[in-house]
Amino acid sequence: MKFSKLGFMIATAMFAAGAFADAANVLISFSTDGDKYADGTTVKDGEWYALCWSQDGNFDGLNLDCTPVDSNDKVLILAPLAKDGKCPYVFFQLDSKEAPKGGKYFVYVLDTRDVTATTPAKAKKLDDGRYVPEIANGAVAATEGVSVAASTGSKVVKTESVSGEVAWAPVQPKITAFEVEGATVKITVAGMLSGHPYKVNMGATPDGLTAYEVESQAENGEAFFRIEPQDARFFQVIAE
Repeated sequence: MKFSKLGFMIATAMFAAGAFADAANVLISFSTDGDKYADGTTVKDGEWYALCWSQDGNFDGLNLDCTPVDSNDKVLILAPLAKDGKCPYVFFQLDSKEAPKGGKYFVYVLDTRDVTATTPAKAKKLDDGRYVPEIANGAVAATEGVSVAASTGSKVVKTESVSGEVAWAPVQPKITAFEVEGATVKITVAGMLSGHPYKVNMGATPDGLTAYEVESQAENGEAFFRIEPQDARFFQVIAE
């Protein structure tokens, strides 16, 4: 029995050593001392944080699918980390081939609360394999005692965390298919987020459009509209 336990301990140690064998990998840690939503209330346990990075030091904001507005920026970590009104110390290892070099780090707390403003959103998996919150209402910079550090092996890399309001840009949906189904037309719209408000414009002529306010119940980013043929002549979905 003692031999079995020892063997297990050795195997575990070897696995751990292998996982961190590349000294060029970057270990990033970050935390905050306390954060609030834009409405001034303390962040709820389970709220999402985003650790972002920009080479030029100007992080241009997040799209509603939590990708960076500027494709040159990066979202390194996106996770429901809030506890007791802040982000506790988080350690995250980046592969040396993917780790950014230079630049500046930014920490944002998202607002993913439901309509009751009490419960942060659960995670959903997108087609590209990323996990994002089911609802994304906005994001603000974490400003109270933000601490970000990165190290490569035994060398500490000096980084700078910059606070400020983040731009929150809606991802505009795209019409991907028109199909005639009996007396109606089926329009497939991709890139819609479940629970997010949209404006739908439709009609027979450009100056005779009817506008509807809708809340998306999209699944896997897709929603389907079945409308009269004359209203399908001019059809548009816009993220609010």
